[in-house]
Amino acid sequence: WLEKHSTIQSNVIKMAIAGTLAGLLSSFVVTPVELLKIRMQSQNKLSTIKKDDDASPQSYDNELDCARSIVKNEGWNVLFFHGLGITIIREIPSFAFYFVAYGLLAKSAMADVLGGNAAPLVFGAMAGWAMWIPTYPIDIVKTIVQVQTRERGKKKELLSSRQITAKMYRAGGIRAFFDGLEPKLARAAVKHAVTFWVYEVLMGFLRPSN
Repeated sequence: WLEKHSTIQSNVIKMAIAGTLAGLLSSFVVTPVELLKIRMQSQNKLSTIKKDDDASPQSYDNELDCARSIVKNEGWNVLFFHGLGITIIREIPSFAFYFVAYGLLAKSAMADVLGGNAAPLVFGAMAGWAMWIPTYPIDIVKTIVQVQTRERGKKKELLSSRQITAKMYRAGGIRAFFDGLEPKLARAAVKHAVTFWVYEVLMGFLRPSN
């Protein structure tokens, strides 16, 4: 669409715009999905450490049960919008970095050296790293935002993203924002390498041959 309807000449800017819009739109889908994932993953841990009477631990049988519990105890708005703001803040730059990194690498001299089969694997992994390294601290804060619960009608104050960031920095400095980065990068490398390899294979079949 940008090729046909804009006067922007820079491919980098076009890729960044595409990534920005993709990140913005995906946030509305990612927010409830990741809320369920975070609540499911944290339930056992929270059950052992929570001592606040206002935050009784929840136990979920599956994702559907988790969603029902959130709607019942916290409301529909929490299921779909709790953590949306910081998710958008994470997704926009991460997808911009992702698209730009892969686009530039795919057009670099390395593409010819690696060949058509290896290049998508290597460049996909590198794009995944470019996506996660700069935005990982935001993801850490987002996780803490979404794990917080407050039942309807109760006055418990939830920490804001800014308060969580300040609290983490006081407790652990900059390193606190990169805890667990290594396994995340390992997962990202595999996931995005396979993603782009499959993409390039499928596009090879779908592109019209000259």
